[in-house]
Amino acid sequence: MIAMTPLVILFASISVVSALTLAYLVWQEGQRVNRNNGMAAFHRHLDALSDDSRAHLRQQLQESRERQQRR
Repeated sequence: MIAMTPLVILFASISVVSALTLAYLVWQEGQRVNRNNGMAAFHRHLDALSDDSRAHLRQQLQESRERQQRR
């Protein structure tokens, strides 16, 4: 039983560190998720596109709006 103690401590340590890491990552993701951030990124992406690409994207958005209105 004494020989298993270091092994148990090792696995317990790994479990605690893993749980804390997971909790931190979930917390960080929650901090980043913000609708305004997503919209700002979308607008930055849209601004980086060429005029031809924007025209194609506008057409896709228009078609999407029309499909949603039909429902």
